[in-house]
Amino acid sequence: MRMLAMEPAPIAEVPPMFGAGIYAIYYVGDHELYRPIADGCRTPIYVGKAVYPGGRKGLATCEEDEAPLWARIKEHRASLEHAGDVAVEDFRVRYLVAVDFFVSLAEQLMIRQFRPVWNTVVDGFGNHAPGGKRSNQARPPWDELHPGRPWSVPERMPEASKQSADQSREFIRSHWVQQGLVAD
Repeated sequence: MRMLAMEPAPIAEVPPMFGAGIYAIYYVGDHELYRPIADGCRTPIYVGKAVYPGGRKGLATCEEDEAPLWARIKEHRASLEHAGDVAVEDFRVRYLVAVDFFVSLAEQLMIRQFRPVWNTVVDGFGNHAPGGKRSNQARPPWDELHPGRPWSVPERMPEASKQSADQSREFIRSHWVQQGLVAD
């Protein structure tokens, strides 16, 4: 895939762009939990897509001035900025503007190939702030592990995730072993 040949950019420095697309986020810092993938942007920590409004239901309309890919990457940057135990400067991203029908397929293939830990083990990084009727749901496991997003604090989402931060840490360590990134 052409995107994987691109030079990763700091997630905080992605320039505005128009269109839908796919992206992969990489970790390059020294957080103990993510050291096994802080290896020069070979293994993404998260893979995602951004489509036009209505795209998930096949009702997408393409306006020239819409920028769903850029907006989605900005959302992730904000999540990283709010997390108290990781630094946004330690994240890189590769992205590709693409036609809608390619985007979902590419995302699925990349998740299957790389098994990114925030897609497969610790759910919730890609969540949007829940609407008023959903604010009473449990905080996502990602927010238990990396607290700080304003919409997921206990005052707004009082119910804790069924997966504690300690459980997530263990699941991540097991994932690294299964992926052959660390010895058992």
